Amino acid sequence: MRSALQWRMPDDPFVREKFTKERSAARRAIREYFKRFPNKRYQTEVESWRHLQSQDFEFTMKRLREPLADGG
Repeated sequence: MRSALQWRMPDDPFVREKFTKERSAARRAIREYFKRFPNKRYQTEVESWRHLQSQDFEFTMKRLREPLADGG
Protein backbone atom coordinates (compact mmCIF):
# COMPACT_ATOMS: atom_id res chain seq x y z
CA MET A 1 0.00 0.00 0.00
CA ARG A 2 1.37 3.42 -0.95
CA SER A 3 1.72 6.08 1.69
CA ALA A 4 -0.11 9.37 1.35
CA LEU A 5 3.10 11.23 0.44
CA GLN A 6 4.36 8.85 -2.24
CA TRP A 7 1.90 9.95 -4.87
CA ARG A 8 2.96 13.60 -4.44
CA MET A 9 6.74 13.09 -4.37
CA PRO A 10 8.50 11.87 -7.52
CA ASP A 11 11.30 9.36 -7.13
CA ASP A 12 14.54 11.22 -6.57
CA PRO A 13 17.21 9.97 -9.00
CA PHE A 14 19.93 11.14 -6.58
CA VAL A 15 21.57 9.49 -3.59
CA ARG A 16 22.79 11.72 -0.78
CA GLU A 17 25.35 10.60 1.79
CA LYS A 18 26.31 12.68 4.81
CA PHE A 19 29.78 12.49 6.37
CA THR A 20 31.50 14.11 9.35
CA LYS A 21 35.30 14.07 9.23
CA GLU A 22 38.39 16.03 10.21
CA ARG A 23 39.61 18.39 7.46
CA SER A 24 42.30 16.20 5.86
CA ALA A 25 40.15 13.05 6.17
CA ALA A 26 37.25 14.94 4.59
CA ARG A 27 39.39 15.98 1.63
CA ARG A 28 40.56 12.39 1.14
CA ALA A 29 36.99 11.08 1.41
CA ILE A 30 35.75 13.57 -1.19
CA ARG A 31 38.56 12.68 -3.62
CA GLU A 32 37.79 8.97 -3.18
CA TYR A 33 34.07 9.57 -3.69
CA PHE A 34 34.77 11.35 -6.99
CA LYS A 35 37.00 8.43 -8.05
CA ARG A 36 34.27 5.88 -7.26
CA PHE A 37 31.50 7.99 -8.80
CA PRO A 38 32.96 10.19 -11.57
CA ASN A 39 31.16 13.47 -12.13
CA LYS A 40 30.57 12.87 -15.86
CA ARG A 41 28.78 9.56 -15.24
CA TYR A 42 27.06 10.22 -11.88
CA GLN A 43 26.79 14.03 -11.75
CA THR A 44 28.60 13.85 -8.41
CA GLU A 45 28.89 16.99 -6.30
CA VAL A 46 29.41 18.24 -2.78
CA GLU A 47 25.86 19.37 -2.14
CA SER A 48 26.53 21.13 1.16
CA TRP A 49 29.21 21.45 3.82
CA ARG A 50 29.80 23.23 7.11
CA HIS A 51 32.59 23.63 9.60
CA LEU A 52 31.68 22.33 13.06
CA GLN A 53 32.97 23.70 16.37
CA SER A 54 34.84 20.44 16.89
CA GLN A 55 37.13 21.29 13.93
CA ASP A 56 35.35 18.62 11.90
CA PHE A 57 33.53 19.22 8.63
CA GLU A 58 30.08 17.89 7.90
CA PHE A 59 29.36 17.47 4.21
CA THR A 60 26.78 15.87 1.97
CA MET A 61 27.73 14.15 -1.26
CA LYS A 62 25.13 13.89 -4.01
CA ARG A 63 25.21 11.56 -7.02
CA LEU A 64 22.88 9.78 -9.43
CA ARG A 65 21.67 6.32 -8.36
CA GLU A 66 22.57 4.91 -11.77
CA PRO A 67 25.31 6.12 -14.13
CA LEU A 68 24.38 7.95 -17.30
CA ALA A 69 24.36 5.56 -20.24
CA ASP A 70 26.39 7.81 -22.54
CA GLY A 71 28.92 8.79 -19.87
CA GLY A 72 27.78 12.40 -19.71
